[in-house]
Amino acid sequence: MRVKTIIPKALLEEVKSSDKALADAPHEHVPKDVILPEKFLDGPAPNLTKERIDWSEGGLLQNRDRWAVVLDGVLSEEECTQLVAAAEATTEGKWERAMVNIGGGMQALYEDTRNCGRIIWDRRDLAAKIWARVEPAVPEILRLENWADVTGNGPAKRNEVWKATRLNERLRFLKYVGGEYFKAHCDGTYETPDRTERSYFTLHLYLNDSEGKNGQDALVGGATTFHAWNMQGRMDVVPKAGRVLLFQHRDLLHSGDDVISGTKYTMRTDIMFRKEENVTQEE
Repeated sequence: MRVKTIIPKALLEEVKSSDKALADAPHEHVPKDVILPEKFLDGPAPNLTKERIDWSEGGLLQNRDRWAVVLDGVLSEEECTQLVAAAEATTEGKWERAMVNIGGGMQALYEDTRNCGRIIWDRRDLAAKIWARVEPAVPEILRLENWADVTGNGPAKRNEVWKATRLNERLRFLKYVGGEYFKAHCDGTYETPDRTERSYFTLHLYLNDSEGKNGQDALVGGATTFHAWNMQGRMDVVPKAGRVLLFQHRDLLHSGDDVISGTKYTMRTDIMFRKEENVTQEE
């Protein structure tokens, strides 16, 4: 239930009843143990810079109240290479086909919408180290209060306050090769099984870029693109090793552009939040 993709209703009903559908439960993803270097990702980001996305540049004024930033230098190129290698080691180099989340904990293979490889790695310690680098750069989203554009009207009307706690430990590594893509969609909120935490923001970590270093073919295409609802405006975020794209789940239509040549590696997860219980709610 991590991502809700725009799918025609008739087709949605079809895939719900298909034997391709499956639950995205943690116990289904049991990767091999991988030993990482003792101090891997320890310490602050090497050379972090931050830029708020300017929606006016892409003609996306409808998004003027939507939150998205780009952080560069969160990981070094060497750390990115090590992270991809570690993820691949958990599955002996095998990438499953990425599924589409269709709600109710169900997924289906729907390559007309999403066509790429995926490795799922539940690794709380890695998520914590990445969050330790990102968190200091985004103080404005660590406490959500009266921010209906992010949380929806319900929490805002109830005067709820949600505090950032961590990154979702479910790290979803994605591999796109020539001709692969993820069509336009909006990300959905994930709630933990005990219902104490929920996600409101997406984190994309780009693990290689278009320069084709270390013997790799140059990557052409593969931008993360934000769209207007009428598909008349767009804003591209180009892959760059160590770059993090953060954006709210709610009402941000986006896609993974076709990879024309080369290979694109990314990792996606969510920022998790917990409701403050000592905040007085109005009757």
